[in-house]
Amino acid sequence: MTSIKKNDIKEISIPFNWPVVGTLLFLTGIAGIPAIFLVLLVVMGPSAIDGVSSMINTLHFETPAAILVHGVSGILFFLTMPFQFSPRLRTNNLNRHKIAGRIALISGYIMAISGVWMHNVLSPDSQGTRYVVLIITSMAICLTFSIALWHIIKRNVQAHQKWMARAVAITLAAVTPLFIDILIVILFSHFDQIYTILNQLQYDYGRLIGIMINLVIVEFILTKKIAKSRQLNGRGNSYAL
Repeated sequence: MTSIKKNDIKEISIPFNWPVVGTLLFLTGIAGIPAIFLVLLVVMGPSAIDGVSSMINTLHFETPAAILVHGVSGILFFLTMPFQFSPRLRTNNLNRHKIAGRIALISGYIMAISGVWMHNVLSPDSQGTRYVVLIITSMAICLTFSIALWHIIKRNVQAHQKWMARAVAITLAAVTPLFIDILIVILFSHFDQIYTILNQLQYDYGRLIGIMINLVIVEFILTKKIAKSRQLNGRGNSYAL
């Protein structure tokens, strides 16, 4: 009975980290949930559901490989990555955390690379600034995930966690422009010239802007977490004295 009580107390003391997990579920779900329906529709074919399939670009059905690879990897990322940031889930079942982490990491790589592939399939004539930014984003995702992987291989857990947070922040740069678009519409839609300029900048550089915003937020959270940890350690030392 005593051991059960100790385990219960330990489980309660370890936070689930719902604010972060919930936010990541929401942000990854913006792309992940539509991807589920899109993949199903592409698999079923153009004549599967009258009135719905016709709304989808015919290229999705004619050349489905890139869409399916990108969509399935995005779905796996949505279903696994957010829960990697829960200390309670990580502590309660480390093996499950490792398996889900591998799935999330591989799907992150595939999603980044297939994003460029999908652009070439759906928009082969669009090779301008937006395309270059997409390649940069894809390389940044692969690089940061690789650094995170390197640190966990070296058993440097803290560095691994930091780089995973940065990698996810860069990955979510595909979603951040949606919120920027809403702000631009709300604040500048009545100013035609400014609105046109901002829309063009957002179209070309939206992902880079998203990366910068997301990384600033992550670095702020990490810095705050380090400061809090040092403060707690300082109190512990003072009590010891």
